[in-house]
Amino acid sequence: MSSDGASCDCKVGRVANAYGLDDVGEELASLWRGESGESYSLRDLQEYFNRRVLESALRAANVEVLDGELENTYRLLTDDDVSAGMRTQAIGRLERDGVDIEEVQRDFVSHQSIHTHLRECLDVEKNPEPADRVASTRNTVGSLETRTEKIAANNLERLAGDEVALDGFDVIVTTHVTCDECGRRHEFGDLLEAGGCECRLDADQ
Repeated sequence: MSSDGASCDCKVGRVANAYGLDDVGEELASLWRGESGESYSLRDLQEYFNRRVLESALRAANVEVLDGELENTYRLLTDDDVSAGMRTQAIGRLERDGVDIEEVQRDFVSHQSIHTHLRECLDVEKNPEPADRVASTRNTVGSLETRTEKIAANNLERLAGDEVALDGFDVIVTTHVTCDECGRRHEFGDLLEAGGCECRLDADQ
């Protein structure tokens, strides 16, 4: 994954390049995957990116950006609940400060553009929810067990009769997990379904 927000030709990449947001790609990826805490939705990321664009435009026009003012200005420009009069006043104030607000608004991106940038340009996948990770892990191990069974059966079939005294057989591969704390032995899928070993589950109750 490239950390350069301007390394692609999609709208997010072009806008990031135009406004000097070289680090925004890495930030969007981190926020989407929840690496620093709560995971951002695509609409959250849309707002985050567009506010970065607005902030860059304000600073380029030497407009002082006070705490909370950026968020309020963006709200006045984009929120459906804002009256036309309030939006017009906000736009007029920005224009008097030397901000080409029409161009800035054209450069605002949609959440679909954010999604395209993350998936197709940065090759970032959103971290799955815990339940999805459990199912994915079960499927991965199950596939490996099935593959091992087939490999073992095919090789054993070639050996059976001549080198190995065996007429008919079934190969069953099962993964087991032994808990270091209590010594209990669990079948892998059962452990996942139970949510852990009994000794830990009982202790957490």
